[in-house]
Amino acid sequence: MTTENDRLDAILNELAPVLLPPADYPPAYIVRDTPRDELMERIRRNAGEVGIDLTEAHYEVIRFVLDFYAHCCAADQPGYTDFLAYWRQVDSQRQEDKAAGDGKEVCRFGRLSAREATNAYRVYRVLLKAFADKGGKRYLYRLFPYGPVFTIHLLARLPRLRHDVDPHFGTAY
Repeated sequence: MTTENDRLDAILNELAPVLLPPADYPPAYIVRDTPRDELMERIRRNAGEVGIDLTEAHYEVIRFVLDFYAHCCAADQPGYTDFLAYWRQVDSQRQEDKAAGDGKEVCRFGRLSAREATNAYRVYRVLLKAFADKGGKRYLYRLFPYGPVFTIHLLARLPRLRHDVDPHFGTAY
């Protein structure tokens, strides 16, 4: 366990400039405004600096998160009519079969307002639904032991999300 803690400390020390309090500026805006090649190069470079070997499985999750921010985080309200509709689409882990309709396959797992997308738990729930067929939580944490959302944000140097890590409770999304 000490080796893993030392490795996490090394990663956090390397990426120290990113370890700021969660920003109020939604990461969806940054992802939309930054060329994808630049984001991917930043992720590759930062992963190399901290010694994380990224595989195609890692890149699949990373691309999903970036696509989700770019296409499924509306600037205003995502259009849910009531809380139950919101729960079925975002929080429920049961995936109802439905077509994306707008050509954006990634949005079939839910839409968030740009403000909601600053909460790590909401983004994490969408990730769980998207990768449920590959093992969900277990699959994501095998790829990103320190939390998929937290790690992707660190590597891409996106603002931290609210409640992304709680060392006192032992959670990292």
